Amino acid sequence: MKKRTYLKGATPAERMAFYTDRPDPDSCWLWTGAVNNAGYGKFQLDGRTLGAHKVAWQLANGPVPDGMLVCHRCDNPPCCNPAHLFLGTAADNTQDMHQKGRYPVRRGMAHHGAKLTDGQVADIRQRLAATSAPYSLLAAEFGVGKSTIWRIARRLNWKETTTS
Repeated sequence: MKKRTYLKGATPAERMAFYTDRPDPDSCWLWTGAVNNAGYGKFQLDGRTLGAHKVAWQLANGPVPDGMLVCHRCDNPPCCNPAHLFLGTAADNTQDMHQKGRYPVRRGMAHHGAKLTDGQVADIRQRLAATSAPYSLLAAEFGVGKSTIWRIARRLNWKETTTS
């Protein structure tokens, strides 16, 4: 761990060098300063907080054009090695994430919008099969819309959940 030193008067390039661990030109240059919740380095420049990887790109290649992002080939958020970075649009970055299998597909209870548990979905399916309960009754009981019950019944939502 590097001793934290106030780098009064240091240039952005000097600060970048101080806060990156650079074992060799081909490896990831890991940011050792402050990071955000996603693990990306935070770099203060002209009164603004920027991604350290963006500043590394700018120092090596010049300004980032409007509408472009600085993306990682190495998929390592703290990496600031300009050789591991490339410019792309948001769509390019998403496509890169999908191609590398890094896009998490969350289903069932793991989905960020899930209001039901696997057990509740199984209960709904059992009740629909046994009694043909009205969708509106089940929707009110479980605090969801009728369309959610309809989609559960047809296995459009919660496809992986089976009845016990």
